[in-house]
Amino acid sequence: MLKIHRQSRLPAALLALVLALGIAQLAVAPPAVAAASQADRERVQWRAMSDGRWEVRTAAVVALNSSDPDAVTRFLQTGLASAINRAVIFERADVAEINYWLRISPTDSAVHLGCERALMATHDEKHEFVETGLAIAQELDASGQHQHDEEVAEQAQADRDFVGSLAESDPGPQVRAAAVAAIAGGEDRDIADFFNYYWAAGARLDDEAYRLAISDLDLRGNATMARLRQAALDAEAAEAAASGEAAEKLHAETVAAWRAVATAATGTSVNWAAERDRAAEQAAKWATVAEYAQGATTEQDWAAVVARAGTNAAAWQDAVRWAEEQAQMWARLAEEADDR
Repeated sequence: MLKIHRQSRLPAALLALVLALGIAQLAVAPPAVAAASQADRERVQWRAMSDGRWEVRTAAVVALNSSDPDAVTRFLQTGLASAINRAVIFERADVAEINYWLRISPTDSAVHLGCERALMATHDEKHEFVETGLAIAQELDASGQHQHDEEVAEQAQADRDFVGSLAESDPGPQVRAAAVAAIAGGEDRDIADFFNYYWAAGARLDDEAYRLAISDLDLRGNATMARLRQAALDAEAAEAAASGEAAEKLHAETVAAWRAVATAATGTSVNWAAERDRAAEQAAKWATVAEYAQGATTEQDWAAVVARAGTNAAAWQDAVRWAEEQAQMWARLAEEADDR
C-alpha cells in the first residue's frame, strides 16, 4: 500500500479515501482519466510515490484515482502548487509546536531530546513527531523510563575509522556532517549515537534534499517549456497568416522561438543527467556500505546496517532510473523542437 502520513486536519471522508488507495490502483489508469497524457500521469504517479511531502503525495493519489477526467491535468496546473504551499504552512506550524515544547521541557527529558531531533528531521518526520512522537516522549518522561546516563560500550577503533571515512567521502552532505560531528565529539557515546540514530537521520535528510531538488527541476522545466512552446506555436500561427516580406520576417521569429524551446529542453536534459549521476553516486556508496557491513566484526548492529543499506541502494537506483528517463525525454523534446 502507498504510505500516506496521517493528518488530523484532513476531512475524515477524504482521509479514508486516500488511505484506501494502493499502488496497484495507480499502475492502471481508469478509462475516465484517459484525457490526460501518459507523460502527465507518470509525473503525477511519481509525485504520489516519491515526493518528500505527505501533502503532495496525498493530493497526487486523489488526482490519479479521481473519476474526473481533468483531475490529473488540474493537479499539475494548480493542485501541485497548492499542495506544496500547504506543506510549507504545515511545516511552519509543526516547527512552532516543536520549538514550544523544546523551550518548556527539561534538557534531560525524552521530550527535549525528541524535539531537538525533530527540528533536524525531514518534513514528514517533523509532522509525525507532532502527531504521535511527542505524546510517546511525554509518556516516557512520566513513567521514568527515559535514561540519559546509560552505559555506552567502548567503541572499536575500526568503527571510528569507518565513521571518519564517511565524514570524508560520503556523497550526502547531511551524512558527512553527522559523521564529522561524531568524530569531533570524540566520545564513545558520540560514535554510538551516530550508528544508532544520526547516520540514518542524515541519510533521510539527504534523500529529502534530493527529492526537493528534482521536484523544483520538474516544476521549472515544465513551466518554462509550456511558456516557450506556446510562444513558438503563436509565432507559427502568425507566420501562417502572413505573406510576402512579413511572412519572411515572421519565419525568422518562428525559427528563433523553436530554437529557444530546443535550448531550454537541452538545458533541462543536462540538469536531469546531473541528478542521475548524483543518485548513482549515492546508490554506489550504499552498495559499498552493505558490502563493508556484511564483513564487519565489531559490536555495532551491522545486520540493521546491511538492511538499511540495501533499502537505500534500491531507492537510489530507482532515482537513477527516473532521472535517466527524464533526461532522455527532455533530449527528445529538444530534438523535436530542432525539427520544427
